[in-house]
Amino acid sequence: MTNPAGCLLLDASCLLNLYATGYLREIATAIDMRFQVARYVLEHEAIYTWVPNAESGHDEPVSLDVSPLTDDGHIHVIDFERTAERATFVELATIVDDGEAVTGALAFHRGFSVAIDDRKARRVFGERIPSVQLVSTLELLKLWADLGQIPDDDLHAAMIVMQSGASYIPSRRDPLFEWWAGIIG
Repeated sequence: MTNPAGCLLLDASCLLNLYATGYLREIATAIDMRFQVARYVLEHEAIYTWVPNAESGHDEPVSLDVSPLTDDGHIHVIDFERTAERATFVELATIVDDGEAVTGALAFHRGFSVAIDDRKARRVFGERIPSVQLVSTLELLKLWADLGQIPDDDLHAAMIVMQSGASYIPSRRDPLFEWWAGIIG
């Protein structure tokens, strides 16, 4: 996974998934790319994850707080800077949701890769902005596991928390589904 800018723009779904693992800092540190997120995604889409409440027996929302990661430079928040970025956003927003459209537009004009799981958005990006390299949550987890030599027990725990905290279950069509299923059990 390489791009000239060395940047990976996280869509809301991937940001939530990775955040829910509890290892976002470690993942960002291990993967040799600068993690970016669109301000719109942080303010309007990646709002909370779910955590179990032992007293009530129900999962409860907990606000997403990436400020420690932005403060130490592990994640950079970006916004529109050019008219062309906004124009591409408007075009994409007629087909995919606004967070995906912002992410795609910024990545396209800045030469970034995009971490995104939504099948429709991946298809649209492949058709409309094919120069943007797409990666998935599972690809990022696998890369982190391989680069960081993460023990299967730690990976299993991260995947279980991600599954409940971000409601993430990969599609059986995902090329890494068997790897995920083998770890999660």
